[in-house]
Amino acid sequence: MLKTYTACTDTLENEELFGSLYARMPRYRRDNIDRMRSPKGKRLSLGAGALLGYALLREGIADHELGYIGNRKPVLKNSPLRFNLSHSGNVVFCAVSDKDVGCDVERIRNIKMRIAERFFFREEYAALAECADNESRTDLFFRYWTLKESFMKVTGLGFELPLSEFCIILGGDGISVRQQVDGRQYFFREYSAFDGYKYAVCLADEPIPDDPVQIVSFDRVGELLCG
Repeated sequence: MLKTYTACTDTLENEELFGSLYARMPRYRRDNIDRMRSPKGKRLSLGAGALLGYALLREGIADHELGYIGNRKPVLKNSPLRFNLSHSGNVVFCAVSDKDVGCDVERIRNIKMRIAERFFFREEYAALAECADNESRTDLFFRYWTLKESFMKVTGLGFELPLSEFCIILGGDGISVRQQVDGRQYFFREYSAFDGYKYAVCLADEPIPDDPVQIVSFDRVGELLCG
């Protein structure tokens, strides 16, 4: 089982909606929001927490407490369900599964090839170098980035696992990873939702169902969590 959700945080500029959702957040999330210095950072942190609360409530979990595994990867203490969160730009992304899961969203922006040369696996960098134009190179760069980060997150290692130590393979038979972290099988899925963003999910041990990401409004989240 895998369910994915994404939402735009622009509506959280509404102070009444922000306040009502903030009041429904668990203590750890409110503390995280309070540590953010910029209004945008506060909206992203609240958005991630509210979207997780929405996703969990749809699975019958009204309240949750977090524990941590691996490189501080958060897990639910009161449920076998796994989750992962990501945010970029003004978008938040959430994946919930009964298997280990990692997800990533990235706003598409200008890239510097020296980053790929330094940090990506050599085959990934070679594929980028062979792109015919900057647009296709940028698109491929963010495909690699989101797929790689989703894998790093599902393993629980995060950035303790160097980007250059595993290779994402984009082939006609689908997406796979060549890695030496463990002997598990990993499955990938890319999504489209808001323009200007790339999304990816990595799931351990089980193929990913062919379901689209669910685009949610925080007005709807507020109705469910605060109504």
